[in-house]
Amino acid sequence: MKIAISPVIWVALGVNVLSLTVVTAASVNARLKSDAAIADRAKSLNVLAKHVLADTCWKASNNKPYKLGDSITLDGSEDGKSPTSCIYNPRTSQFLFLAYKDGELVVNQVYSRREVRNQISILKQHKQENN
Repeated sequence: MKIAISPVIWVALGVNVLSLTVVTAASVNARLKSDAAIADRAKSLNVLAKHVLADTCWKASNNKPYKLGDSITLDGSEDGKSPTSCIYNPRTSQFLFLAYKDGELVVNQVYSRREVRNQISILKQHKQENN
């Protein structure tokens, strides 16, 4: 027994399958971007905590909190380049992870003292476990 299916139903079914494919691809893409951003933030925090432990963070004196993407100009460097990727601002209690973007030094990540302290604890714990 053969059942006849209307061409309208075939078109509707095709549209549904196409919609499902597009939504699924968009969801997977958003998830991958989010996971990459989280991993990048964690790696930057690890590097910044190592700078804090090595006492290689520069100090800033800006009264206003920094935001992601803010441009940073460092005084005291002969070529204007930063010898570190870490800046601490005691006035705002912010730790900044810096990176160069289009030849300009910008704030790539902003961390609180608590985040940095927690990461330092993790680094020290790993060091004790490995000794």
